[in-house]
Amino acid sequence: MRRGHAATLVACLAGLCAGAPAGAACELVLLDHRSGTELQRLPLDARSPELRIAFVHSVLGTPVVDRYRFTPLARLVEEVFEGEGYGLPYAAGPGESLSRAGAGWRLQLDRSVHPLVVRPLPQQRMRLLLPHREWLLGEISTRAIEFQAQGCPALASP
Repeated sequence: MRRGHAATLVACLAGLCAGAPAGAACELVLLDHRSGTELQRLPLDARSPELRIAFVHSVLGTPVVDRYRFTPLARLVEEVFEGEGYGLPYAAGPGESLSRAGAGWRLQLDRSVHPLVVRPLPQQRMRLLLPHREWLLGEISTRAIEFQAQGCPALASP
């Protein structure tokens, strides 16, 4: 098997090219929001391109985890948090559900977030969580970071 074909096979076995054209991969692209400069490319699950962003609430000091799904633009689909007040949900809106999750709460929703941009403040220890790895966003950039999904077959228009 030629080297290029072996790399394509490995990518497909990893779930990165299900139905994608040869050489394409489902990737999360991190950009400097102001300049558009690419900071990092990371593999996403082609079948369900999602990510989680975890951080410490800036006032309460409690954990918050937001889950986003790309369809093709980012949508906030879940927020898990502890505490009450200071910008945290206190009730579910139309089409949302709020339930207990251990010592905290889980809000399930479907809200468009475009563009998906975060500013990784050091005191919030903001982390990007993908299925088998996490990154401290402040080590990638201290400026606003934009997240985009690219090359994901599940996101292609019918």
